[in-house]
Amino acid sequence: MKRISIVVIFILYLMAGPAFGYWIWTPESAKWENPKYAAKDTPEDQIAYAKKSYEEKNLKDALREFKKLLKYYPLSKEAPTAQYYVGRIMEDMDNSYEAFKAYQKVIDTYPYTELVDDVIEREYKIADAFFSGKKIKIIGKWQIPAKDKAIEIFKAVADNAPYGKYADLAKFKAGLSYKDIQDYNGAILMFKDLIDRYPNSSVIDKARFELAECSKLLAVKPAYDQTPTNLAREEFEDFLKKHPDSVMAPDAKQIVDKLKSREAENAYETGKFYEARRAPASAIIYYKDIVQNYSETEWAKKAQERLNELEKK
Repeated sequence: MKRISIVVIFILYLMAGPAFGYWIWTPESAKWENPKYAAKDTPEDQIAYAKKSYEEKNLKDALREFKKLLKYYPLSKEAPTAQYYVGRIMEDMDNSYEAFKAYQKVIDTYPYTELVDDVIEREYKIADAFFSGKKIKIIGKWQIPAKDKAIEIFKAVADNAPYGKYADLAKFKAGLSYKDIQDYNGAILMFKDLIDRYPNSSVIDKARFELAECSKLLAVKPAYDQTPTNLAREEFEDFLKKHPDSVMAPDAKQIVDKLKSREAENAYETGKFYEARRAPASAIIYYKDIVQNYSETEWAKKAQERLNELEKK
């Protein structure tokens, strides 16, 4: 009876084989495997087969075959190419962030491959797309802005090749991305690092301007600590000193004037505070400072009026 059962099972196996594939024992993996899903005999054959699917636009099949090569031949010379094509396929499927992760795996796993330059360029372009407004899919058709992904990828580009073609531009746009999400401290760190590392960069003057701009944006209202405002003004004045002929110089000059007005306003309010506390000597110190150091602001006239009143008293 047992032998009959085995025969029946074997017959059913033969009948089902064409539909579901045959399973064979492979000593290399010590597993039963379906030849339909097994890798080719050599990595050369496997990469050729995968590329053929890719060229024929069978992206899902190609993705499966490239991943198969990475699984069965992870140390082969074809492995970096397979990993690279995983990224290409993710891009073709409009899954940009997954493409970046696939490309970054090429850098992390195969740092000496000749594909590095191409990979970094593709990463930069993905980051630039997110920077320019491309959204990232979260669930179904739902999409959200991806400035945080732009920052992550720009920073990876700069880290992957600190003195490569895109390093300074990646730092600069990472700074702009931080600025866009109002993380001004993060932006300042990016711009300062760019200025220190790449003094000959084509965007050095823009980086100095943005550094000053972000310092200004950190400044608080006049009634509070003016240290950020003072630092912002100094950054813009430093920019004007080093780039007097820049197309951004007029804007920088205008911002300096506004910041000085803010400083003068704060000093004036402090003077009024001391007057209210019946400490005219302290108030006079602030009013005189405004008249002497902020004479071009509207607050200088007001400060002088207060000085005149105090002198009468």
